[in-house]
Amino acid sequence: MTTPQPQAAVPKKVESKTAAEIVPIDTHTPLAPTHALSITHTKHHTILIQDLTPSLSSLFSPSTGLAIEEATKLIDGTPAPPTLYTLKKENLLGSHMTVHDNEGKEVAEWKNPILSLHASKVTIKFLDAEVGQKMVEVNPIGHDRISESFHLNNKTYVWEAESKHHQHKHLYKVETVPAPAEATEGSTSTPETETVAKPITKRAHEVARYSQKHVHGHGHAGGKEGLLVIDSREISDLVGVLTLCAMLEQVHKEERFDTIVGNVVGVAG
Repeated sequence: MTTPQPQAAVPKKVESKTAAEIVPIDTHTPLAPTHALSITHTKHHTILIQDLTPSLSSLFSPSTGLAIEEATKLIDGTPAPPTLYTLKKENLLGSHMTVHDNEGKEVAEWKNPILSLHASKVTIKFLDAEVGQKMVEVNPIGHDRISESFHLNNKTYVWEAESKHHQHKHLYKVETVPAPAEATEGSTSTPETETVAKPITKRAHEVARYSQKHVHGHGHAGGKEGLLVIDSREISDLVGVLTLCAMLEQVHKEERFDTIVGNVVGVAG
């Protein structure tokens, strides 16, 4: 899956995990975010989610995309943007995190057991009834760590990193829609009914976008700050943030695990 460009003549495509087929991106419905959030890794085993929505117009435009440099200035500025959520790592590897809102109330729990047959799966338990679903499982697509999918309220969503720039990621909602009339096959019409059986097809449209300065392994956790813009009419901020962090932390966890193993081997040697 790649970034939809307004000038593209040919629809670009994304692979849906559940459909196991190529799903065209809906280029007629461009991303129209309602919120802007920063995702900042701190030195205290926490991840801060701060609200940059008042500056949304300067942080995103359909033509130029995300303005990560502008977001960094806001994050480092005074006064600091308000914190919406805090993700606290409960162990060294970050395989268990708790999520608290700006009032200190726990609203979700994030688990990714490292010693498990399902080590690649992240389970998010929501304590907030507004999400509409108590549990969401985020699963990788393939083995390259650049695509992950999850299901929420009977809909499929896919987080996808750009193939050549993994620090840029897009969230797509995959929908089932009737095929255009001109593509209809298998008519079941009769002189009496004159009905036509329309085949079912799938289409994906972008509902959120994320960017950070560097790819993973460069700087602090692949770049200290990241910028997320999201259409909260399509998916809640909390779900968007936590499913994105599931994708980001999988890579970070593997890097930390490799470092720990390397240190142990070095001491043992």
